[in-house]
Amino acid sequence: MTKSGLADILPLSPLQEGLLFHALYDGRAADVYTAQIFFDLDGPLDRASLRAAVDALLRRHANLRVAIRHTQVSQPVQVIPAQVEVPWSEVDLSEHSDSDHIDQVAELERLQAADRMR
Repeated sequence: MTKSGLADILPLSPLQEGLLFHALYDGRAADVYTAQIFFDLDGPLDRASLRAAVDALLRRHANLRVAIRHTQVSQPVQVIPAQVEVPWSEVDLSEHSDSDHIDQVAELERLQAADRMR
């Protein structure tokens, strides 16, 4: 690891330049290349193991840690930190009773939309 905490700084590929263009085109809209995937897990969940697996994935694959720096630089670049902290959050929707499934779904949709914009 370098003193700065950076693993590398690289120029953007043509595809990354296109992705950046579309991401900046309308800053108020959701990024068209942002994808959210949701899935249900049945049975007991070992939260610590799940989080450790995500951390291991990011340590192993530098391309998942890439950030694009485009302001205050002459040319946009991809910055690859040596390590990143996963923006991890957990939400318990059990406070919404099963009889009030509509509230549970509405809260889940609100959380998903907020996460997509973030």
